Amino acid sequence: MLEVKDTPNHLGAYISGTFNDLEALYDAVYDVMGMEDEEESSDSRPMRVLGVLYDIRHAYMGNREIKLCPNGVTDTSMAFDGMDLPDKSVVFSVPVLWPALVDFAMITDDLAMGILQPRRFKQIYGNLPKEAYEDISSRIESSVGLVKFFASLIWRELKCVIGKNRAARIHRQDLYGSMLGFSINSAVMIRQYLDILNLRYIKTAPDKRPGILGKLVRLLLDPCSDRQYQPLVKQIKQAAAQYNVPEGELELSDIQYPEELKW
Repeated sequence: MLEVKDTPNHLGAYISGTFNDLEALYDAVYDVMGMEDEEESSDSRPMRVLGVLYDIRHAYMGNREIKLCPNGVTDTSMAFDGMDLPDKSVVFSVPVLWPALVDFAMITDDLAMGILQPRRFKQIYGNLPKEAYEDISSRIESSVGLVKFFASLIWRELKCVIGKNRAARIHRQDLYGSMLGFSINSAVMIRQYLDILNLRYIKTAPDKRPGILGKLVRLLLDPCSDRQYQPLVKQIKQAAAQYNVPEGELELSDIQYPEELKW
């Protein structure tokens, strides 16, 4: 069973699940993202999603945290089945910074809704061979369901961290912002801005993080409301033109994550 749980210092949340849970989530997210050429799109969302997917994949490969958890098997059930079964299952886990995880939830939830639109689905998958097209067509609704379920786990845990009142304000901004085009702002948000928000959050004292997290979520919804954002966009575009590289491949020289994080 998938689980999202806040870390002790509110720095991020643990994504936990069995091998099958996390592998299914990984595949489902790729299904709703589709296969568009990232270099031909101004949408930075796939690149922002890939960072979390990288951690999820390495988690179920056993390269992150592993624990044994009760699986519901009892002496009674073993006696009934006549089998000697383990009473614990292997659960894989990985912590992800809150700003990155919330960004992941917003993006994948939005992409999951979009991929169900026939025009969008054909745009993404229409050129596949018949057999492959029928295969993705048969599973896309299940993939969307799993992605939206996981996003709901993130929102539920976020609400526990920041409180009901802050969560309600964010929800209102999300609904209002959808009408004003905030979702478009989020779609074209440069990847490097997420690094800035992550570092702001890391540098915040643990007891202050629930308060600042709500503000950072609102910036993810509407990055243009941050006075530092537009100058950053200009800087990135100028550097990309100067060095003739995609904007998403540029790294900010002053962005350095700590080698160890106190989750």
